[in-house]
Amino acid sequence: MGKTSSVNVATPAFSNGTVSINGTKKADISKKGNSVDSNYNMNDYEKTVYDYAQKSLAQNLPNLNVFNDNVKKGLDSQLEAYKNQALNTLNSLYQPMIKNLTNDIASRFGNVDNSMFLDNLNSIENNRAKAMSDLVQDIQMYRNDLYNNELANRYNYLNLLNTLVNGSNNNALNYLSSALSNSNAGNAYNQSVANLLNSANRGGTSNSITNLNNLSTLASLIKYL
Repeated sequence: MGKTSSVNVATPAFSNGTVSINGTKKADISKKGNSVDSNYNMNDYEKTVYDYAQKSLAQNLPNLNVFNDNVKKGLDSQLEAYKNQALNTLNSLYQPMIKNLTNDIASRFGNVDNSMFLDNLNSIENNRAKAMSDLVQDIQMYRNDLYNNELANRYNYLNLLNTLVNGSNNNALNYLSSALSNSNAGNAYNQSVANLLNSANRGGTSNSITNLNNLSTLASLIKYL
């Protein structure tokens, strides 16, 4: 009867991948059982920013287009101040004009009961009425601007928060991608070692020498990854 011999098959070990900065591990790829896990390690400052941005997004998004009573009061207060300032400006312009007209006509004619005074007064009042009409439109436009600016500020704030969240996620993905590349390089090396051992077990001396040379070249390259 012929004699049979068993050949030990070398199984390549899984190579963990890590990325560190200043000695602190930022990302790692590891194998647990049949699962390959990836993990990104935030420092305390990164976690604070990430948690704040996530929490603020969740709190502010539902009320993005809602103006509560306090906000309305604040906007109305600004509108009232704008209106009062505009009215004061109009009064300071037209009241002296009427006073000067009255004094001028009275000094010239002894009274203001004449057509010249009434004609000039009507002209002044017509101009003031037009200015008041323009002011009403300006106030409405200013009110719209106040509300639109409030909305724009809210959207800009939420965009900033979203940028912070996405920036943290992208940063994590970039680190994990680097860790995965390191793991893949290590696995390629381990596979080459396993191939070399299996070839040696099968008695392939010539192939073993070739694989050994390839393995040395691969090891030299991995040092620079």
